[in-house]
Amino acid sequence: MKARHRLKDNRDFRRVFQRGKSVATGRLVLYWHENRLTTFRAGFSISKKIGKAVVRNRLKRLLRACFLELGPKLENTPVDFVVVCRQGSADASYHELLSDLRKLLRRAKFMV
Repeated sequence: MKARHRLKDNRDFRRVFQRGKSVATGRLVLYWHENRLTTFRAGFSISKKIGKAVVRNRLKRLLRACFLELGPKLENTPVDFVVVCRQGSADASYHELLSDLRKLLRRAKFMV
């Protein structure tokens, strides 16, 4: 995932959590809020309750790969996304996470 598509600043995360909307599945919660850029940005919030650093970093890598695959469909969407992982996501495969993320993006009406 390119640097311009990453959400990094704490104030951006806070804005998405406070002003944004959300949808959820058993493994993931997707928050979103519009930004003033020309493209989307994605950030990930994974609690220490999910697992140790190895598990959390694996989840971040998998979610970045999911957004890399879905990126062309979201390219001209000026929205900040934050994905929060729930307990069941620690054991999920790439395809399960991708399926959940597609389902969330459809519910949020960003994909058809």
